[in-house]
Amino acid sequence: MGAIYQTAYPRVKTDISADELGEVYTPTDEEIAFSIRNTKRSSASFLGLLVQLKMTQRLGQFVALRDIPHVIITHIRTHSRSRTTIKELQAYFVSGAKDRHVKLIRQHLGITLYDITKTNLLVKAWALEAATTKEALPDIINVTLEYLVKERFEFPGFSVIERICETARVEANTGYYERLCGYITKENQHHISDLLQSSSGVNGFGWSTLKNEPKRPTPRNIHAYIHYLEWLTSLQTLLPTDLGLPPVKHQQFINEAKALDYAELMQLKANKRLAMVIVLIRHQYAHTLYNAADISIKILQNLDRAAQKLLEQYLADHQKKTDHLVSVLTGTVKVYLNNPDSVAAYDPILGKNSTQLLDLCEQYMAYAGNNYLPFIVQLYKKQRAALFRTIEILNLASATADKDVLNAFQFILKHKKRRTDFLSIQTDPNDPASKNELNIRWIRDKWWKLVTGKATKSAQVTEVNNISFELCVFERIAEELGTGDLFIPYSETFDDYREQLISWEEYETQLPTYCNEVGLVVGDVEFTRTLKKNMAAVCYKADNLFPGDEWVRIEKGNLVIGKPRSEKPSPEIEAIGTLLHERLEKINLLDVIIYVEKWLNLNKHFGPLSGLESRISDPVDRILLRNQHRSNRNCTLRSRRHSETGGLTKPKKDDRSTLGQSHSQDQ
Repeated sequence: MGAIYQTAYPRVKTDISADELGEVYTPTDEEIAFSIRNTKRSSASFLGLLVQLKMTQRLGQFVALRDIPHVIITHIRTHSRSRTTIKELQAYFVSGAKDRHVKLIRQHLGITLYDITKTNLLVKAWALEAATTKEALPDIINVTLEYLVKERFEFPGFSVIERICETARVEANTGYYERLCGYITKENQHHISDLLQSSSGVNGFGWSTLKNEPKRPTPRNIHAYIHYLEWLTSLQTLLPTDLGLPPVKHQQFINEAKALDYAELMQLKANKRLAMVIVLIRHQYAHTLYNAADISIKILQNLDRAAQKLLEQYLADHQKKTDHLVSVLTGTVKVYLNNPDSVAAYDPILGKNSTQLLDLCEQYMAYAGNNYLPFIVQLYKKQRAALFRTIEILNLASATADKDVLNAFQFILKHKKRRTDFLSIQTDPNDPASKNELNIRWIRDKWWKLVTGKATKSAQVTEVNNISFELCVFERIAEELGTGDLFIPYSETFDDYREQLISWEEYETQLPTYCNEVGLVVGDVEFTRTLKKNMAAVCYKADNLFPGDEWVRIEKGNLVIGKPRSEKPSPEIEAIGTLLHERLEKINLLDVIIYVEKWLNLNKHFGPLSGLESRISDPVDRILLRNQHRSNRNCTLRSRRHSETGGLTKPKKDDRSTLGQSHSQDQ
């Protein structure tokens, strides 16, 4: 059921403000002239016609006198200068003149009588069209009301529209249930129904397992999670590629299916029961794929952070060796400067330790420039099996024509049981002249030497380091899942983003309507020309205003915008401020903010700065805390400026404004 206040259905408010009375219910000169043409100004019909006209304009339908607030009647009577009493107006509303005026008003406003036999059919069609993409009853009612306004029909009673829209929603949902069942063959329907034979199902999986959220695929329970995903995959193969449900309906069916227990599910009609199972299978499969991809990405992120910490520890532990290497290099340079022609002069410094010193230098250079990748390789070996098992079942696909990363993944998947340190990437490892089966130019510079052993990308590469290449591929997969270059079919977050875009046919069809609503010019050439014209006009306007702008100037070819000086308040304002300061009692700033919020309801005008949800769900708390923080900061800044300009007192470091103290006490 939808409450009338949740919809756009017009109704008379119990508390009508003076502004609303003036804007909505004040008769215009044209409306007064219309009433004079059809009635006598001194008669009750004159006021009755005006009252009916204004109420019909507001409500879209004719109402009885008892439903019209007296404040509206008084307002219309005052502005029309009528002397008709309420008793005379009551007599008018039961007379035949009132019915004749109804026809005049319909003709004047251009609205059509709501005919139950004919108009109902139109309303049912409009409601059914809205119900195919919307689930909330108020939304369906609002769409139906828009059609009634557009087609200039008089509004029926709210219960009439509500009943039609409820029936349309049931009919639309039933159609979706039948369509979902029609996608599945009889054999597959029996196969899906097998898991409903009991609440536990076969092999430990059933409706309760499907309905409940699976455990997170942590490394400890990764085996059970993959077993669960394999079961979902076997069910997923029975479903069509696209369920053909609008997003709102899809989410509604998911919520319904999750809320049903086994007994409630079995009480549903066969079509709806099977539809609920189909929708929930697809949702749980998508959610499980997302969790598997998410845990893989988090494993790689944890490896990255752990490797950076190991690098920091390594550099701290080897600081003395680094100092020793620097001292050796310093001595070597000094000997070279003193005896440049004698190679034997290096013996006292290098001597028998030359090989060991060279190894230390190479170890240090391996981690130079904060290169922590060698540490990732060491840590990766413990997570190797978990990464392979999770990424293997994701069924990755590419959203671009570039398949190099997917080919590399298939390559390491093919050779994951190989224990050799290096893998040949040639089509024929026995033929040195054969071409490489993989294109590895996508490898980042930081990984290149570790994977190939080559210093530059211009060198010919015929083999790659096994472990390093695997880790490099996994890291690139995680990166491209985030950018959308790779996607996981049927996943929630990592699905193909192109599926959310409309087709070019829909774009061409809807473009004129969209441009008309937002005020844009249709056509790429016309749009570009208009945009250039508007931008040029703005530039010319800015150039013309520049010479007279004292706050904007050009210095050394750069644009400088100065800060405008604040105007000094007038003596009258300062006198008022002094009187207020003397006479007003001290009050907590947070209390002021709370009072202002209650009076003005300011939270409806503010929202999060980004598209993300606010951390504080209550908008009132959000605006109070935000203003409390700003007021606290402003108090501190004013205190600092006061002390810097010769104030008598200087705030201490631990001073807090009254607002901060009050907030901490409240908490």
